[in-house]
Amino acid sequence: MTAMTVDTAAAPARLRRGLTVKGFFALAAMHLKLMRREPGAFVTILLPVVLLTIFGSIASAKTPQADLGGRSVLDVYVPTIAAMTPLMVACTVLPGAMASFRERNTLRRFQVSPVPPGGMLAALVSVLAAFAALSVVLIVLLGTLVFGAKLPPNLGAVISAFALGFVAVIAVGMVPAAVATTNTMANGIGIPFMILNFFFAGLYIPIAQMPHVMQTIGEYVPFGAVMDAWSGTGALWQHLAVLAGYTVLGGLASAKLFRWE
Repeated sequence: MTAMTVDTAAAPARLRRGLTVKGFFALAAMHLKLMRREPGAFVTILLPVVLLTIFGSIASAKTPQADLGGRSVLDVYVPTIAAMTPLMVACTVLPGAMASFRERNTLRRFQVSPVPPGGMLAALVSVLAAFAALSVVLIVLLGTLVFGAKLPPNLGAVISAFALGFVAVIAVGMVPAAVATTNTMANGIGIPFMILNFFFAGLYIPIAQMPHVMQTIGEYVPFGAVMDAWSGTGALWQHLAVLAGYTVLGGLASAKLFRWE
């Protein structure tokens, strides 16, 4: 009887040691199904496409301009618009999803279930990363192949910067995701950071037209650093170091602050 009791108690512990590939994909499918019920998640892809279509349909947006360093408005805005989905996903969708789980006590049930909590979170982040990557690729292909924007010469550096930039903002987005108990609270923390990145990514005013001091500040904001990597401004190692710093700090803070309820 004692051995049976021990085995029964140990079973959940054994199950929680790891997550099978099949289990991971089942969790990812669950998150994708939940996202399909939230139309706002798909707006993160559709909105950038609509904005790019508007810019690409304006003939003057394709004319090189001296105050943009010889680039056209379209050349400048393709990477900025491509940055929108990663930022919206990291700063609103991820925190909102976690807050919703917390409101419904879903996180508490995961805590006592055989499913590793880290696996649940990894599956959610993987689904969101796929959304972000799909949107970035779609925007860049539409911008360059359909509307004629120029690709940067340093593609390897740009891909590295975009990938690390997404990891950095996901890490920061995990902070509101770790503590927010309502969607309102999640948005109240995540949206200001998203708007800050929108600004320094050049969404409201092209970076080249900003005062020098604002350009310098932007080098230390995640997607300001990504945009500098795209344009070839400054040292690549500095931009990657900034992004790595946000990743480490955001990861440490979210791990420290995370709560199930």
